Amino acid sequence: MTRLKARFRCYSIAASTAIRERLTYAGNFHGAMLTYGLFVFIFSRVWAGAYARQSTIAGYTMAMAVWYFIIAEVPSFGMGRFFISLSQDLKSGQVAYQLSRPYDFVYYHYAERFGGSLADAGVIMVEGLVIGVLLLGGVPALDPAQGSGLAAEAGRAALLVLSLLLAGSLGFFLQFSLAMTAFWLEENEAFFWIYQKLMLVIGTLIPIEFLPAPVAAIAIWTPFPYLSYAPARIFVAFSWAEAGSLITRQLIWWAIAATLAKAVFARGSRRIAMNGG
Repeated sequence: MTRLKARFRCYSIAASTAIRERLTYAGNFHGAMLTYGLFVFIFSRVWAGAYARQSTIAGYTMAMAVWYFIIAEVPSFGMGRFFISLSQDLKSGQVAYQLSRPYDFVYYHYAERFGGSLADAGVIMVEGLVIGVLLLGGVPALDPAQGSGLAAEAGRAALLVLSLLLAGSLGFFLQFSLAMTAFWLEENEAFFWIYQKLMLVIGTLIPIEFLPAPVAAIAIWTPFPYLSYAPARIFVAFSWAEAGSLITRQLIWWAIAATLAKAVFARGSRRIAMNGG
């Protein structure tokens, strides 16, 4: 137990230090905030045109579609850029020095990098909520069947935050696994490029319901809907049953991705030992 507490304290310090560092250099937020705000405004105009002749598409009103995009982009902008730094650390040889340190390499980097991304995601989330209210006049109303009042709104907010955290965690472990392919390949950026494009198409730019039925039926069994679709869907079309189902699937994919990340790193790190460090 003492060893477990020591590791947890190490990871907590790594995460909190990364958060403080991000907040110290507040100017670093400006570029992402500007780009995010521009994307939201452009897509709000795109949806305005798409809904010019109809009130709903696949069960989404225009306001729901805009809010969906606002929330779906939070993991992408706030918690979606782990691959490059992880891959560069590996290619530069930094990993060789870190292997001898008394912590789990995978989870230490998870705490450090995901902790820092929480500051980014928080800023982007606040910006998105402000823009959404200014553009649309308010957040999506709850279905009366799911409850009403402060308790229901608090429940939706809590599940949204949980879903966003799981989405960011899943994204980290998937990108970590891709980055660790640098143990075998000098140029591995193509894997991340494919990952980004699949993430955008499957649940970020548009809801899963907008895809052709056969494609949506396949996509729902991949990890990509649980990177952006899950939190956005919980926010715009909240139901307790669906939110529980989406979060359960996120937890399953999180466990699969974390196991994969550990396995890929364990296999790859042996190459360092075999080559003499």
